[in-house]
Amino acid sequence: MTRDELTARLNASMEARMVQILTGIADSKLENQEQYDQIKSLIDLTFHPKKEVGFRAAWTLEYIFMNHHCAGDHLEDLLSRFPEQKNPSCMRHYGKILAWLTGKKSAGLKEGQLDKIDFDPIIDILFTWLIDEKVLVATKVHAMQALANLAPRYTWIKEELLQTITHLEDRESIAFFGRAKQIRKALKKVKMENNDL
Repeated sequence: MTRDELTARLNASMEARMVQILTGIADSKLENQEQYDQIKSLIDLTFHPKKEVGFRAAWTLEYIFMNHHCAGDHLEDLLSRFPEQKNPSCMRHYGKILAWLTGKKSAGLKEGQLDKIDFDPIIDILFTWLIDEKVLVATKVHAMQALANLAPRYTWIKEELLQTITHLEDRESIAFFGRAKQIRKALKKVKMENNDL
């Protein structure tokens, strides 16, 4: 599928079936380079000037990464573009992908791949999303989860995240606090595990 064909499909009304068709990129018998190029084009399309195309590309990208376990081949591309993402709908999917990739149930990464990445710039972005009043609550929830997932590696995150959650208590919705409660509990467990060492 060419980039123009991919753009045309993403420009059409999105239905669940459309995602399945587009995930043919990941399922196909394409040569590795062709498949790599198509997913790279999909990442590029998450920045499409037409916000609906960007959203559909991000949704499809999330679906491919989470169901076809090929994120490891595209992690550098995704993370290098992370700071550029300004489309609120795409930010939600980028946050969800990152929360999943840094979580315990991630798949499709090479052994030790995350250990080689300097997440400091991404961490700054996640905290910015968390405190920005204009950012959608779903994006904040995914940002909060990704930060919690990174806390064992970047130990300073724990206290900063707990303080940020406390600061947001009077500002955010019930949906935010359902996850915040789980994250507080998980952060305390991480702290206990570190104390046992």
